[in-house]
Amino acid sequence: MRKQLTRPDFLKAIGITTAGMALSACGVKATESPTATSLPPTAMPTVTSTPNFANLNACINPQLDKLTTTYQLIVNNKEVLASCVDQVKILNPGSKEEKLIWFISTPLLKQKDPSLADLLGGIPLAIQTGYETWVAPGFKDVTDMHIGCEFMENENGSDAPMRRNFNFGVISSEWGHTAFGYNAPNGDRGWADIADYINIDTNGKATLLTNKLDFSWCEDYQSRQALSHLDGSGRRLLLSHLIYPTRGSMPHGFENLTREQGIDVMTQYIEFTVNHFKDRFFAYNVVNEFYLTDDNDAQDIMLKVIGEDYIDIAFETVRKADPTALTILNQQENLTKDWSVNGIHLSQTTLRVAKRLAEKGLIDMVGSQCHIDQGPGSPESTNIAEMTEVYKSYPVPVFISELDANTEEYANQPDRFLIQAQRVKGVLQAALESGSSYFNLWGGFPDELGWLGPQAASTPWATGWVEKPMYFEILRSLFKNHAKAA
Repeated sequence: MRKQLTRPDFLKAIGITTAGMALSACGVKATESPTATSLPPTAMPTVTSTPNFANLNACINPQLDKLTTTYQLIVNNKEVLASCVDQVKILNPGSKEEKLIWFISTPLLKQKDPSLADLLGGIPLAIQTGYETWVAPGFKDVTDMHIGCEFMENENGSDAPMRRNFNFGVISSEWGHTAFGYNAPNGDRGWADIADYINIDTNGKATLLTNKLDFSWCEDYQSRQALSHLDGSGRRLLLSHLIYPTRGSMPHGFENLTREQGIDVMTQYIEFTVNHFKDRFFAYNVVNEFYLTDDNDAQDIMLKVIGEDYIDIAFETVRKADPTALTILNQQENLTKDWSVNGIHLSQTTLRVAKRLAEKGLIDMVGSQCHIDQGPGSPESTNIAEMTEVYKSYPVPVFISELDANTEEYANQPDRFLIQAQRVKGVLQAALESGSSYFNLWGGFPDELGWLGPQAASTPWATGWVEKPMYFEILRSLFKNHAKAA
């Protein structure tokens, strides 16, 4: 005789009884979005008449313990959460196969504790990987989106979290530093300099020394290392960025080039890079932080030397070199209607350029940097309706290209990481509702290696790769979005 493993079977097997559980000064409560829990529970594959619940229980219980600790719950026991565990089948990304996921049911939890349901409802706990084997799911296991992270060269235990959560990596490369090197303040030379390719006379006139620039020395150690931390094979990397046109990121001397020389140098570099890496890179942030007109290091030098059409030329060059690669126009903080930098309205400028590229069939996605609460005056990231409207206005899907959340502004509040999770949730919900299919976490992990510094605590992981509320909020947002459409 064979029997199905149902939710009542599971609860009976682990001896669940209903018990109370309350929040301890949580402060911020999530606003519930459409959840996977509206789907009817589905039965697990048939098992023996005396099924082995130990493996499933051994997977779910530690996850419930993590949530209890992470969300600072007052706990006599974890029976309330465990009694609200349910199951659902969703389609496996990239295939027609179904996979079974056990998760905390929002409707069930609402009946027992609505405030707890707002925080924890919809979080996946276990995914079946074999006949009687389960594991805790990562980001990539609960969604059909493409989930990436910036790769940092540090062997600090990152291999397991990367393999568990991500299916692509991002190599951050400011093109001037990568291709030409730089002159350090103390006069030391980098690998090379623009002066190795051009001559600039005393009047500032530039002459190219060769018709063909040589970038063959470029090192690809970082891309090889990143691939070693990702499962699978083939093109699993995104280059960010091919062109970073601000003065602080450009090769020295570029300002002295004529328009024709600037185009020549730019296109030769793009052609070399795309052809050299096309077996590893499936996508490129072709141009980043464009059309800025400040007089300091943020000024767009490409705009000054070549003109507005440098972006079109750069995208055309990528398309010709690799027609299969995804092309992205990346801009900072272009998620709200009214945010501007030095008089440049970021979302409007993004929209104008993206429309022009879309009419020519040159662009696949608009990149949106989401450095939440980066500093005083950062754009608001809690108006989900406004962000969704902005993202939907773009002619191509949005790629959340750089996601992190600085907590310094509310560092002294006891619910610091709950606030952080809710800020991230807003951006994710807007992107998902607008039809995004790619998103990328940014800046080095865990918190002590974040690009904003350890005091910012801007990543999903605390020291030791301990998952924070930000981690679980991303996990459940991805799962809820995917499961409701499965």
